[in-house]
Amino acid sequence: MYLVRHGTYDRDPDRNADDVVANGLNALGHEQAGLVGARLAALPIETAALISSNYRRARETADDIGQLLGKAPAIDTLIHECAPASDRFDSMRDHDPGEVAACDSNLARAWAKYMVPSPDADRHDVLVCHGNVIRWFVSHALAGDPRRWAEMEIGNASLTIIAVRPDGTTRLVCFSDVGHLPVPKQTWTGNGAGWGAQAPR
Repeated sequence: MYLVRHGTYDRDPDRNADDVVANGLNALGHEQAGLVGARLAALPIETAALISSNYRRARETADDIGQLLGKAPAIDTLIHECAPASDRFDSMRDHDPGEVAACDSNLARAWAKYMVPSPDADRHDVLVCHGNVIRWFVSHALAGDPRRWAEMEIGNASLTIIAVRPDGTTRLVCFSDVGHLPVPKQTWTGNGAGWGAQAPR
């Protein structure tokens, strides 16, 4: 499973803007999407499926990637951005407990749907989604506490790869790899590693 975080975007000033139609990629975000798409296209694999969150920034990233892979992305609302349970109070205090529970449920269903073995042959699927989703998946893949997801920084248009073994166990191949992005075009959740562009979204 190849998990791609969406490219960077300029947040709508309306905090209640609908992410399905608002918060599309900016010019840098489209450039980032093209660069991660080119990296995927250059790999010696055949992509079986390209799936995107229904949020606009993910859909636009997937569209840019799809042009390079020759695939039209399918949409899955299970992998849209949300705030799963965290052990960090500062991360949870502004979130409705019902929405947090719904997020945890969605992500558990997404994990069960996508992180399945393909025992007959290797299969390569690309999920274009969001930082919280990917960080939760990584916590789960490592059999750790999924409430620790907020302790990870993740780059826009980064590549995370999780291998699913024939017995259903998982192995983290790489996390938040941004080697395909020139340093001035890297943007992160938070401050990242302390370099790159200044628009962390």
